[in-house]
Amino acid sequence: MLRTSLLRAVGPGGISASSAIPRALVARSYATLSPHTPPPTKPYEVFDEPSKGRQKDRAIVRLREEGESFKSRSAENDEDPVKVVDYLREEISERLAERIEDLRVPPASILELAAHSGQLTQILQEVIPDEVPSTSEKQDQQTERRKWWIVESSKEALHRDEDSMFASPPTRIQASASRLLEHPEIEKIREKVEAVVSSGGLHWVGDIVGALTQIRHLLKPDGVFVGAVLGGDTLFELRTSLQLAEQERRGGIANRVSPMINPTDAPSLLNRAGFTLTTIDVEDMIINYPSIWELMSDLRDMGESNAILGRRAHVSRDVLLSADAIYKELYGNEDGSVPATFQIIFLIGWKPGPNQPQALERGSATTSLKDVL
Repeated sequence: MLRTSLLRAVGPGGISASSAIPRALVARSYATLSPHTPPPTKPYEVFDEPSKGRQKDRAIVRLREEGESFKSRSAENDEDPVKVVDYLREEISERLAERIEDLRVPPASILELAAHSGQLTQILQEVIPDEVPSTSEKQDQQTERRKWWIVESSKEALHRDEDSMFASPPTRIQASASRLLEHPEIEKIREKVEAVVSSGGLHWVGDIVGALTQIRHLLKPDGVFVGAVLGGDTLFELRTSLQLAEQERRGGIANRVSPMINPTDAPSLLNRAGFTLTTIDVEDMIINYPSIWELMSDLRDMGESNAILGRRAHVSRDVLLSADAIYKELYGNEDGSVPATFQIIFLIGWKPGPNQPQALERGSATTSLKDVL
C-alpha cells in the first residue's frame, strides 16, 4: 500500500520507491527548547501600559475641550463635562469604601493606587475622620493627621481635580502600578503605609502578581491591601457581539476587549504575592445604555479603550453595524436599551505581622469533634 502510493506520488521520471521508502519512515523527534536559550528576564507583556496613560490624557483633554465649546453655546449647564463619565468609578469606589469602613481600626496612612483623579480618596475622606488618635502626648499636630497619597500613571488624570475637591489634599505621585518601587517618592515610604487601596485600575497591569508584591513591600507589618478589579465577565455582551460580527464580516476575530482576572484565580494571586488572611467577593453591576454606540463612547471618554499589545486600531463600519444589531438581538431590553455587565472582584489581603492571628500547629487540638457533635 505504501509502495503504491509513493509510486503514484512520484510519477514517471521521479525517484524510485526503494530510495523514497527509507526517507518516509525516518523517525522524527519532537521540537525542544535549546538548553543554551537564556531564561526570560521579565514577565510576559499583555498590555501597552504607556499607551494606556496617553489614552487617559487624551480623554480628559477631549472632554475639557468639548465642555468649553458647549458652555460657550449654553450657559445654563453647570455640570462639569470632565466628570460626566465618572459614574462607574464612583460606584466602584462607594462599594469599596464600605469594605474599608469595616476595618476595626481606620488606617493612619492610606495610599490609593491607580487612582485616576482620586475618586476613592475623596469618598474615604468623607467617611473617615482626618484626625488620628494620638498615641503620645509629644506628637505634634502634623503627625496626628491622616496621611494620604494618590498614585496614577496619567498626568492629566492625576491633576484633574484641584486640592479644594479633597477634605485633606493628598500627595500626588505620577507612577505606574507595574513599576511602583522604581519611583523615588514611592521608595521613601516603603514599609511605612498602613493601607493601600485601589478602585478598578489594576486590570490594565500585565504582571498583576508583581504589582501586588510591590504593594506588599509598601505596607507596614500587618498592613492591609483593599482593592477592586474588573473580572473576566466584564463586558461579555460587547465582547461576544464584536466577535460574532467580525467572524461574520471578516472570517476571523481580533482582541477587542482585554483579558481580565478570573474570580477563581484571585485568591492564588494574593497568596503568590505574599498576602495572608485573604478575602474575595464578587459583585455584578449592570448599566443600561441606549445602544452600543453610547457604551463605546463612554468607554473611550473614561480612558478605557483597548490597550492590548498588537491590537488592531481600526474597526470597520460594517463590523460595528453588525455588532450593534447582534447586541440588540441577543441582549437587548424591551425598552430598546442594551445592558453592559461589569464584574467587580473585591480583594482584601494582609501583610504578615507579629500581631496577626496564626493558625495552631496540626495535632495541637485538645477537644475532639465527636464530643462537640
